[in-house]
Amino acid sequence: MESRYLGPIELDGGAGGGSMEAVIDFAGDQVPTRLEIDYPDRLTQTLIDDIDVMLDYPDVADGIARETIEGAMRRDDSAPSQLFQVWERARWGRESSVEQFLESLRPTKMIITPDGGRANLDRVVLSYGVRDTPVAGTITVRLLQSAPPEVDRAPAGGFG
Repeated sequence: MESRYLGPIELDGGAGGGSMEAVIDFAGDQVPTRLEIDYPDRLTQTLIDDIDVMLDYPDVADGIARETIEGAMRRDDSAPSQLFQVWERARWGRESSVEQFLESLRPTKMIITPDGGRANLDRVVLSYGVRDTPVAGTITVRLLQSAPPEVDRAPAGGFG
């Protein structure tokens, strides 16, 4: 089996699941990507082709993730809101807006779990970081099987 984006599908692991790593062009950025399969015996070329179709249109998943991040900005305790506050302080008085913050976000990691696994509702997990600043931390968005996307909580100590 082979993906146009991930290359030859070579899973590590055995009957309990498998995964593989690749770096792909996603929405204009080179993004480390992990394919995770809980049931490797169910993995077919058709499923790989479905993944490729999703990757043919990265703007769709990226757009959903960014809309989810933007919506979470309304809650002060959300990871996007907290990372925005750290980013804004790091700008040293330069103009900063939510729009500029959202534009500065770049995908840093993607996990694809097409079979959902045991109790895993995630289908695609995208992590975003802020480019070109000393601000560390990521915002993780989970695109779920049959529920609205979710943003992971901020770390307990916030972003530093």
